Amino acid sequence: MQETFEALGTEIKIKLPSAKKEALAACHTEIERIEKAYSRFRDGSELSRANARLNRWQPISTEFLFLLEKALALNRETNGAFDVTIKNDLERLGYDASYSFTPKVEKKKHLLKKAMERFTLPIRIDSAKSQVYLKKQVDFGGFGKGFALDRVAGLLESKGVRHYYLNAGGDILAKKGEGLKPWIIILEHPVDASRAIGTIQLDGKAITCSSPNRRRWGKHHHLLNAKTRLPANELKCSFVLAGKGIDADAYATALCTSTFVESIALSKRLPIEALLVSIEGKMYKSEGFKASLFT
Repeated sequence: MQETFEALGTEIKIKLPSAKKEALAACHTEIERIEKAYSRFRDGSELSRANARLNRWQPISTEFLFLLEKALALNRETNGAFDVTIKNDLERLGYDASYSFTPKVEKKKHLLKKAMERFTLPIRIDSAKSQVYLKKQVDFGGFGKGFALDRVAGLLESKGVRHYYLNAGGDILAKKGEGLKPWIIILEHPVDASRAIGTIQLDGKAITCSSPNRRRWGKHHHLLNAKTRLPANELKCSFVLAGKGIDADAYATALCTSTFVESIALSKRLPIEALLVSIEGKMYKSEGFKASLFT
């Protein structure tokens, strides 16, 4: 049984055995809860409220604390390539709450000041008191869909569902039931969504594709290099296979926003398997990325 709906700014697909269809409502509710709490496009979300109170200590929920701590850990693991403080830079390029897609012109002096600020610690956390001190606004878009997949998978497991397929705009987490075959996942072509470059079997893991073509307007797109704060253009796409959705999502973002050489080196240090395609069409596939490629 399958249900498809819009949430988290994308299309959500959930496939479950017909005998477990009653779990669909709970999945839908959980995804709506996550969007309501952490969307940067909702003024009343906990994320928006936190972003409105910069440069002061403020209390946050346990889950919000987990996400911030995870973001900082991912930032360290990727040598800064994964960065949740790019919200203002996305809005500067036009990816704002009103989806204006109109870049804003900034003075060189202001841009220099922002460049200096990149090297300051933007987030301080007091875990014992569940408090945070934000110097910059944050955005969980780099791993939000993966986190939602993990939450829904945990919910299904708690309800005894052992066979499921979860897809949030190309971020996929799937598990096969006992005696059933693994899910066959189509690897979408990074330029032409109507084509595929291969397939891979998925069981109990998550796979994510990050590509500049997913959200593009004019010369810009939503995947920014953390160092330059500009759209990254050295990779056509990065496919990442990991144990958790949040990790697959974040690592795919980090790899796709790095240079091709940097992304290969970084992927070898991370607990993932990866398939990387450069802007020139060069391909790197790790040994454990067991895909059947058509090229």
